Amino acid sequence: MKVHFIAQPQEQLGTLLNVALNSAERPARVVLVSAFASLQAVLRLKAKLIELHEAGTTVRVVVGVDMGGTSKEVLKELATWPVEVFIFKNRKGGVTFHPKLYVVEFAKTAEVFLGSNNLTDGGLYGNYEGAVQVTYALPGDAAELARAKTELGKFIDPAAPVGRKLDAAYLALLKMRKDIPDEMEARLRRKVARGNTLIEGPAVDVFGFEDTPRPPALPLAVKNVVIAAIQHQMAEQDKKKAAVRASAKKAAKAAAAAKKPAPAAVPEDDIRDFVPLAQITPVAFYLELTTTNGAAGNIPGEQRIPLEALHAAHDFWGWPDEYTESVNPRKGPNADGKRRVYLERKPRWRVYVVGDPTKDIIIGVRMYYVAANSDFRFHSGNLAKWATAGDLVKITAVEGKDYLYECALAVKGSPQHQAWQALCSPTSGKSPRMFGYS
Repeated sequence: MKVHFIAQPQEQLGTLLNVALNSAERPARVVLVSAFASLQAVLRLKAKLIELHEAGTTVRVVVGVDMGGTSKEVLKELATWPVEVFIFKNRKGGVTFHPKLYVVEFAKTAEVFLGSNNLTDGGLYGNYEGAVQVTYALPGDAAELARAKTELGKFIDPAAPVGRKLDAAYLALLKMRKDIPDEMEARLRRKVARGNTLIEGPAVDVFGFEDTPRPPALPLAVKNVVIAAIQHQMAEQDKKKAAVRASAKKAAKAAAAAKKPAPAAVPEDDIRDFVPLAQITPVAFYLELTTTNGAAGNIPGEQRIPLEALHAAHDFWGWPDEYTESVNPRKGPNADGKRRVYLERKPRWRVYVVGDPTKDIIIGVRMYYVAANSDFRFHSGNLAKWATAGDLVKITAVEGKDYLYECALAVKGSPQHQAWQALCSPTSGKSPRMFGYS
């Protein structure tokens, strides 16, 4: 028996778990036990766990629903899996289901991971967590493995009254509970819990900083599921807005015909009120650069980021907390005097061309949402000089440097461009722009 201690994030439990799950030898049994589970982490493991199940592996997932740590969307997703899924909950007050335990058993070995790591991206990759990995060599360590499984049996083999298998009937009951949040509620709770970290007076770094390993790139299937969900949510919201506007127009027309006061105007939409159904925590964003009408083949200084891309990763873009509102009338020969609302920030970016050290600059880049046009943009004059239509940029959020984003440009036809293009899909709008996350 071998005991290995894991100090995350320098060593990530999620990486070690994936090594075990993707071993050349198919495991006989896999059990995941976690107090909390996030949609992104669950989707990361979905394809592999279902593949193992279909090949004959016994797969079981046990999750808790205390403290709002697991959303309704996670439960709905797990309920579609062909594997065993159990919910562990004791309704006794003051008692929380809080273990985190991962077991992967093979014919000649077994791996048991036990620690503070929830089934979330933070728990498996990004957070500071402590865990132990116990490796059993079989059959020599069979008695020790059996003893461990017996002592942890309450969690590995949950039973009534606190453990219940997740089926359609049970899911319907759980979906009605107000103490289990949906993804939107869960995100709002986390945002409130983080609170305002700013202090009055001069800025002071009261905490230290160290760079830590990031989670691995998201599988394409995970990104596609989240983007598709947000696209559908946006489309449904647009339908509702159109219905409200049509009803208001009809009411105003009726009031005018009856010579009555016009009804109150429909309030303007505020994009900051949009709460996405799901979120991802990407490492990087990829965007195909395009021209605008009349640009004569040149890349404009500003590029439009699809709204579904913005809404899929609010934290990546610092949205909306890092943006301030400004109101300016339109200027120039086509000025119409109308009120124009912007939500904007101007952080420092490193902008450079891959493979060309002469084109590398650190500069402030304006990032902004234009309410009148309902689009999100960034402005870089350097891209206007260096890029042509069809080139791709990779935007990475960085920490611990004197800039917040790196924007790398890969020219069309280069090996880097081909690699990044494979991570992109078309936007849902009228534009043929390609974008993606990793």
